[in-house]
Amino acid sequence: MLDPGNSTDTAVKEAYDGADTTYNLYFDVYERNSIDDRGMSIISTVHFDANYDNAFWDGRQMVYGDGDGDLFNRFTIAIDVMGHELTHGVTEYEAGLVYYDQPGALNESMSDVFGSLVKQRALNQTADAADWLVGEGLFTSKVNGTALRSMKAPGTAYDDPVIGKILSLHI
Repeated sequence: MLDPGNSTDTAVKEAYDGADTTYNLYFDVYERNSIDDRGMSIISTVHFDANYDNAFWDGRQMVYGDGDGDLFNRFTIAIDVMGHELTHGVTEYEAGLVYYDQPGALNESMSDVFGSLVKQRALNQTADAADWLVGEGLFTSKVNGTALRSMKAPGTAYDDPVIGKILSLHI
């Protein structure tokens, strides 16, 4: 993995730190050698598109948008989102889940949990001390919300007139 060196670009540094923290969690705790368990380089693209409100694993690399600045901040701000998206890569190589219906829901759930574990490790937190929020800091102050999801209190992460209210299913 290459070091961002003397870059003054905050997104570059955050993407590097997020990939490094995620890699180290998988290596140190689960003895997994990168996403594919064969030493795959973790490549990241930052500043994707203009006003892009998302981050994603495309099967080969991580891609981060800068947000629109109106509703969303840059997506490298949330280390748990980085861990979440990179875990999609781990799931792809390890389980080969098709990304729709129930396998897609399982894929998302695994990514949420491991994204939170990455954040907990970065903050040196126990599971009890963690907030279990995914994507905290992604919303600007214009949005009535704290994160994209709350695993501690499902359905409470946001309730905003523009983006809506997250639904919680009780089964």
